Amino acid sequence: MTDDEPQGPRERTGPDLVVSRWVLLAMLGLGVGGFVAFRLLSASVPPPPPEVARDPFLMQGRGIFLARCLPCHGLEGKGDGPLASQITGPPVGNLTDAEWKHGDQPEQVVRIIREGASGTRMQGWGTVLDPPEQNAVAAYVYILAGRSVPEGLRGK
Repeated sequence: MTDDEPQGPRERTGPDLVVSRWVLLAMLGLGVGGFVAFRLLSASVPPPPPEVARDPFLMQGRGIFLARCLPCHGLEGKGDGPLASQITGPPVGNLTDAEWKHGDQPEQVVRIIREGASGTRMQGWGTVLDPPEQNAVAAYVYILAGRSVPEGLRGK
């Protein structure tokens, strides 16, 4: 043997086929998982009730509710959203209950939306939603509960 000849096993150049296959399978798994999650979370939303559809303020609240609150509280506010079963701690609030445990006065409802509810997974939306948006969501929550919307929410 001369000094110019390689010693030992030949060095492999190029991608490792076994690793490449595992990476490809992992990417396919992530893609399929993402698609399934998207399909589960993007159930079709029925049109709003006529009293909501005629009121731009309630439509604004409904839009925010569907975008921000539906995953936990569910389409009808019953606490049965697609993520509700994954949440640890106290169950997600059913907004259609006869009694709201954090109060049913407009300022109490808006405070929960703004600051969240201590001891629960309900986070406050005060850094995301401005006060008129918080009021619109609160108004829509009253509709979900089958209650009339307090006029004070519209003027704040």
